[in-house]
Amino acid sequence: MAESVREVLYEERRHASRHFTSNYPLLPFQQSNGADKGGFLSFLSARGVSRLKEKWIQYKNPKSMKKPVSLFISPRGEHVAVAAGNQITILRKEDDYQEPCGSFTDSSLVLFTSGAWSESHDILGVVDDADVIYFIKANGEEITRITKRHLEVSSTITGLIAQDDYELQQSFLCNFTVLTSDGAFHHIEISREPSASISAIKSSDLALKRQYTQNVFCFDYYPELSLLVVVGSVAASGKSESCYLSLWRKHQNLEPLASIQLEGLYCEQKGYATHLAYPKVLISPQEAYIATLDMNGYLHLFKMDKETYLVTNFAFQERINSGVTDRSLNVCTDILVDIVDFTWWSGHILTLAKRSGFVTMLDIVSGMKLIENEPVYSMPVLERVQKFEGNIFLLERLSEDRCDSFNGNRQTKDLHHGEDGSNQSDLSRFSWNLISLSERSVPEMYKILIGNSKHQDALEFAGRYQLDRDEVLKSQWLCSGKGINDLNTLLSNIKDKVFVLSECVDKVGPSEEAVKALLAYGMQLTNCCKFSEPNNQESRETWDFRLARLQLLQFSDRLETFLGINMGRFSVWEYSKFRVMPMNEAAITLAESGKIGALNLLFKRHPYSLAPFMLDILAAIPETIPVQTYVQLLPGRSPPNFFMRGEDWVECDKMVSFINKLPANHDIGNQIRTEPIVKRLLGSFWPSTDELAVWYKHRARDIDSYSGLLENCHNLVGFACQKGIHELKQFHEDISYLHQLVYANENEAEISTSMSLVAWEQLSDYEKFKTMLNGCREENVVESLRNKAIPFMQKRSHRVSLATQQQISDGHSLVDHTKSESFLVRWLKEISFVNKLDICLMVIEEGCRELQSSGFFKDEVEVVDCALQCLYLFTVTDRWDTMAEILSKLPQKQGSKTFVGNLYQRYKVAEGHIEAGSILAFYLVPKPMNYFLEVRSDKQGAKQIIRLMLSKFSRQRHGRPDDEWETMWYDLQCLHEMAFPFLDLEYLLTEFCEGLLKAEKFSLARSYLKGTSSVALAKEKAENLVIQAAREFFFSASSLTCSEIWKAKNCLNLFPSSRNVKAEFDLIDALTVKLPNFGVTLLPMQFRQTKDPMEIIKMVITNEAGAYLHVDELIEVANLLGLRSPDEISAVQEAIAREAAVSGDMQLAFDLCLALVKKGHGLVWDLCAAIAKGPPLENLDTSTRKQLLGFALSHCDEQSIRELLNAWKDLDMQMQCETLMTLTGTKSSGLVKGLKSADKKDCLNSVEKTLSLIAKKPPFEHGTDWQLILQESGKILSFADVQLPWLLELTRKPQHGKKFTSDLTCGKQYVSVRTQAGITILSWLARNGFAPRDDLIASLVKPIIEPPVTEEDDVIGCSFLLNLVDAVRGVELIEEQIKTRKNYPETCSIKNVGTTYSMLQNNGVHCDGAVQRRELLLRKFK
Repeated sequence: MAESVREVLYEERRHASRHFTSNYPLLPFQQSNGADKGGFLSFLSARGVSRLKEKWIQYKNPKSMKKPVSLFISPRGEHVAVAAGNQITILRKEDDYQEPCGSFTDSSLVLFTSGAWSESHDILGVVDDADVIYFIKANGEEITRITKRHLEVSSTITGLIAQDDYELQQSFLCNFTVLTSDGAFHHIEISREPSASISAIKSSDLALKRQYTQNVFCFDYYPELSLLVVVGSVAASGKSESCYLSLWRKHQNLEPLASIQLEGLYCEQKGYATHLAYPKVLISPQEAYIATLDMNGYLHLFKMDKETYLVTNFAFQERINSGVTDRSLNVCTDILVDIVDFTWWSGHILTLAKRSGFVTMLDIVSGMKLIENEPVYSMPVLERVQKFEGNIFLLERLSEDRCDSFNGNRQTKDLHHGEDGSNQSDLSRFSWNLISLSERSVPEMYKILIGNSKHQDALEFAGRYQLDRDEVLKSQWLCSGKGINDLNTLLSNIKDKVFVLSECVDKVGPSEEAVKALLAYGMQLTNCCKFSEPNNQESRETWDFRLARLQLLQFSDRLETFLGINMGRFSVWEYSKFRVMPMNEAAITLAESGKIGALNLLFKRHPYSLAPFMLDILAAIPETIPVQTYVQLLPGRSPPNFFMRGEDWVECDKMVSFINKLPANHDIGNQIRTEPIVKRLLGSFWPSTDELAVWYKHRARDIDSYSGLLENCHNLVGFACQKGIHELKQFHEDISYLHQLVYANENEAEISTSMSLVAWEQLSDYEKFKTMLNGCREENVVESLRNKAIPFMQKRSHRVSLATQQQISDGHSLVDHTKSESFLVRWLKEISFVNKLDICLMVIEEGCRELQSSGFFKDEVEVVDCALQCLYLFTVTDRWDTMAEILSKLPQKQGSKTFVGNLYQRYKVAEGHIEAGSILAFYLVPKPMNYFLEVRSDKQGAKQIIRLMLSKFSRQRHGRPDDEWETMWYDLQCLHEMAFPFLDLEYLLTEFCEGLLKAEKFSLARSYLKGTSSVALAKEKAENLVIQAAREFFFSASSLTCSEIWKAKNCLNLFPSSRNVKAEFDLIDALTVKLPNFGVTLLPMQFRQTKDPMEIIKMVITNEAGAYLHVDELIEVANLLGLRSPDEISAVQEAIAREAAVSGDMQLAFDLCLALVKKGHGLVWDLCAAIAKGPPLENLDTSTRKQLLGFALSHCDEQSIRELLNAWKDLDMQMQCETLMTLTGTKSSGLVKGLKSADKKDCLNSVEKTLSLIAKKPPFEHGTDWQLILQESGKILSFADVQLPWLLELTRKPQHGKKFTSDLTCGKQYVSVRTQAGITILSWLARNGFAPRDDLIASLVKPIIEPPVTEEDDVIGCSFLLNLVDAVRGVELIEEQIKTRKNYPETCSIKNVGTTYSMLQNNGVHCDGAVQRRELLLRKFK
C-alpha cells in the first residue's frame, strides 16, 4: 500500500555574499596524500631527520583532507562564521546575517578545518590545517592562539567541543575540549584577564580503552545527554574494514556505551586520486538515529536505543523491500550515494546535498523524499542550528566562470562537486553565498508566497490546502495597474467589500476613465447604506460606508474641478495630490502661480469651502498682476450668488449631525466636506465690512511693499470703493496724494519721492506737508506751496481745528502749541534751524505781499511771530544783512493790530540782537541769534566773549591808532545796551583798560584808568590792573635785558608811589641786579615757576664758595624776593648755618644756631645736636652744649631721642664731675691712652680692683668679667681710671660732709660734697648697668640721715635703702639712728621711715616689675 508524501514547507532566505581572499595560492584540492618526492639520502641531513619524523607521524596518524570552506553555527544561531581560505567572516542574526559584525584573517596561508562556538561568551574556537587553535571574539578580535607544541601532542587535531554551562559561576571565561586524532582529550580554559592566559590539561584518552578507537576521523557531540559519537579505526593503517562507530558518555571520565563496525573510507588512502566528501557523523536531534558520511559519498544510517544506547544498523533497505513500491525502492537506494554533505532537518528527516547540486530531504522512517522540486546549489556545505529543528544553513561556492550560468539557469552538469579535470584550484576565483532554510507552517508559507508576489504559486497552494483566495486577489490587485480591466477581473471578484470600498476610495487609476470607474464602483457598493427609519440601530460599518460615499462624492467633484483647471488634461500624481489637499491650499497655490482663470473656476465650484479663506487666497495673488484681471474675485459689501450641484442622498442633516460628533482632528475630515455638507455645517459666511476694509488696506500696503506698483494700490482701493466699501475713501485720498507726489512731472523732479505707502501712512499730516516741500529751492518754493502744500494744509487744518475744539469741549484745556500752529509756520521754523534763510525770506516776503489772498498766513500777527521765531532759530553768524532784510519785510506800524502784547518789544529786541551780532562778527567773535536769549543765564560766558573780543582786536594788528580803540569802547557800550545789559560798565572799562595795557597803550590807558564820563575805576582796581599787566610783561621776558622788562617798568610807572608797585620794583631789582651779583641768573619765568622763593636763596648760598658769609646781603635778597616774616628770615638763617657747617665754618654755624635756638626755630635741632656733640668752639662750654642738646631733644623725631638722651647723660655726668672738681679743687689724672702692654695690664687690674669695691661682679650667666668689659668699652675704662678714684676719695673724707646749696639733686636743697660724689658714682653705675654694692649705698645714706635732718631727708635716705640687696643692713642703719637721735621729732621721723621701709620690703616681694614697685612707692610716700 503506497504512502502519501508529506512535503516539507520551508522558506529560503539569502544572506551575505563575499569573495574569497585574492592572495590565496593554488590549493591542492581533494588530492591523494602521497609521499613527497625524494630519495632516502634526502633524509640524512638535520633537516632530513626532521622531515623523516614528520613522515612517520603522518604514516602513523593519517591527515584529514583540507576543507577550503567551513561553516560554524552557534547553538542558537545567534552567530554564523564562514571560514573561506585563511579568512573568517562572522555574521549575526540581529541584522539577518547580511553584514559582517567581525572579520578575522590569519597572516599565514592556512585553511580552517573545524570549530565550535561558546555561545554564552560569543567566542569562536577554530582549528586550521596546521593544527593551530584560535579563539576569536564575535567582533573578529583574536583573544589568543594555541599550537600543538603548547598542548604537547604529536597527533593532528580532529575538532573542538565548546563547554557552555550557563548556570555555573566559573573563575575562567570559557573552556573548550580538544580531541586529537589519537583519541586524546585536552581541556582548555581561557581566563578573564585582559591577557587571556590559557591552561591546557589532558583529561582522558579514547585509545586507553581497549578494543575501541585508536585513530579518530570524525565525531559529534550531543551536549544535552553528554553523548559523544566517534568514527575511527583500531588499526594504525586506518583501513576501511577496521573502522568502528563508537558511542561514549562524556562526564569527568569517558564512559563507553556502544560500538559497531562499519564499512567505508574515512581517511585518505594511497591509490585514490580524488574523494567525493569529507568524513562526517551526526546524531539526530531526538537522539534516535546516527548518520555517517564516508569519503566516497555513501551515507550510513544507524538506530540508537534511547534507554540502552544500543547502536544497530538501520534496516533502511529491508523496510523498503517489505513495505514500499518498486518506484520508492529505486528512489531510496539511489539517494544514499553520491552525497557531498548532509545534516539533520529534524528527528528522522535528513537534508542531503548531492554531487549533482540537488538538495533534497529524506524521511528515513517512510523512505520518501519530502521535496518535489528539489533546489540546486553549487558545491553546497550544510550545517544546522543545534538548538532548533527545521533550521539549517547552506553555504554554496560559485566560480567566476560559472556565476552567470548559475544565476541564469541552474544546470546540474555545471554544478558537480568535483573539479573539471584539474587537481589545483585557485580560491580567489570563488565567491560564497550564505543561505538559510527555515521550516514554515502552511499559513506562513502562504503569506510568504503572497509577499514574494508569486501569485500563481499562491493560487495553486491555496487550491492544494483549501485556503481563501481573497488574499491572492488582493495582492494581485495591489500589484496591478488599477486599470478598468484590473477592476473587472480582480477587484470585483474580491469578497471583502470593506477592502474593495477602501481601494475605491484610496486608489487612483492610471486614467480619467479608470478613476471614474473606481469611483462609480465605490458609489455602487454604498447604495445599500441609505438611511432607513430613524429608530433603527445602524452599525459602525454602515456609517463608515456613508463616510466613504462622501469621500467618493468629494473625489468626484474634485476630479471635475481638476479637469476644468487643467483644461481636460489628467495626471495621476497631480490629481492624487489635488483631491486630498485642503481646498484653501489648492486655491492659494493657484493664486501664487497667477492662474486667475483656474482660481475663478475654483471659487465657482467650491464657494462654501473657500469662503472662510477667501481673503487669504486673494492675498496670495502676486502683487505684480494688474488688479483689473481679478476684479471679479474681489469681495464687496455683500456676497454674490453661488451655484452648486444637486445634493446626494447622503448629504443630509443626519449625516451632518454624525459629522459634528466626530473628533475635530479626524483623519478624513477634509475629504468628507462636500459643498452641500459645508453649506449645512457653516451656512452663509461672508466677512464684515470692517474686516474687508482692513484687508484692502493690508493688501494695498503689500502691493506697494513687494512690487512698488502704486498704480495697482490705487486701482485696488478704487475698486473697493466702487464695490461699496466707503470706509476706504480717506485711504484712497491718501494714496492719491502719494501717487501725485511719486509721479511728479519733470519740472518737479527734485520734489518727487520714492516713499512707500506704509511709510506715507505712518506720517502725520504735517510730515506729509513737509514731504511735499522736500527738495524745494528759493526759485520754486512759492509755486510748490501754491500748487500742493497750501491746499493740503488748508484742507487738513480744518480737521485739526475741529479736533482742537472737540478737545476743549471735553475739558482738556492744555492743547499742544505745535499742533495749533499752521503747517507752514512749523515748516519755516524747521528750515530756519538748518539755516535756509533765502527760502524763509521768499516765503515771508510772499506771505506779507498778499496776506489775505495768498493764504500763507492767517494774519499779520502770525507772520510777525513766525519771522521772529525763525530769526532766533538761525545758527549762521555771517548772514546778518539777510536777517535784517527779513525783519524789514514785516509790517512795522506800531500801535496797529499787528503789534499786540509784547510783540513790538520782541521786534525791537530782535533788531538790537541783530546789531549786536554784527558787532561780534566784526570783532571775529561770531555768535548766533539764539545766543543773545541764553546769555543772560551765562554771565561768565558773556565776560569771556568780551575778553576774547579785546584779545583778538589787540593781536590782529599791532600798533592800532587811538581812535580805533576809542571806537571799540563805543562798540562795547553798544553791546552793553543791546545784548549785555546785565554786565557792569565798570567791568567793561576794566577789561578795556587791561586790553590797552597789553597793547602798550600806556598813555591812553592812563586817561581811561582815571575814568570816563559814565564810569570810573577805584584806585586799588587800577593799581591791580597795572601790576597784573606789568607782571605779564615781566614774566614773558626771555632775558634779563629784553624790552619786556622795560615795558613792565613803564607800566608800573603809571602808579610809582604805590606800596604794591614798589614791591614789584623790588622783585625786578632782585632778579636783574642782586642775584646776578651772587652769580645766579634766573629768568622771570623761572622765578614764576618756582613755588618757594627759599629755593632761590638756597641756590644763591650754594652757587659760589663763601657766599654764605654774606649773611646780611642774603637776608636783603630774601626781603626783595618777598621773604619778610620772622619765620622766613629764620629759615634763611638756617640755610646759611647748614651751608657754613658743610663748609667747615662751625663757629658761624654755632653763632647762627644759638640765635635760632633763642628764636625757637625747631627745624635746626639736628644741627644743634651735632654742634653740641662736636669739637670745642669759642664760647661753647658744657652748659651751652647742654642747652643745645636740650633744644634738640625738644624738637627731634622719635628715632633720635635715644641717641640724644645718651649724649645728654654724658654731658650731665661730665658737668657733675666738673662741679665737684670746682668745689673741692681736685684735678683728674688724665685719660688712659698710649699705655704699654704691661702698664695697660696693671691699669686694668687697678680699675678692676676699684670697681670691685663699689659694684657687684657681673653675673656668671652673662659669660663676662671685669677684664672683658673694660677691654671692650674704652669709655667705661676711661671713667673708672680717671674719675672714679678721686670720686671715691671724696666719699671717704669727713671734711666734705658739710652741706651746701646745690641743684644736682632734685628736691634736695642742702647736700654735702660727699653725698654728691656718691650720687655721681651711683648714676654712673646705673647708666652702665652695674649693680652697686650695699656698702656704697650705706655710705651714701649715712650722711643723708645723720642729724640734723628733716622728714624729707629721712624719706630720701629710705629711698636709697630700698636699693640694698640685704634688707637687714637697712634695718640696722635705721635702728642705729633711732638709738643715736635725741631730738623727739627726728626720732619719730626715723621710726616712721623704718616702719614704711619694712612694709615696702614685705610688699615688694609680690611686685612683678619696676612699674608695680614705682606705684607702690608713690602710694606709701604720698
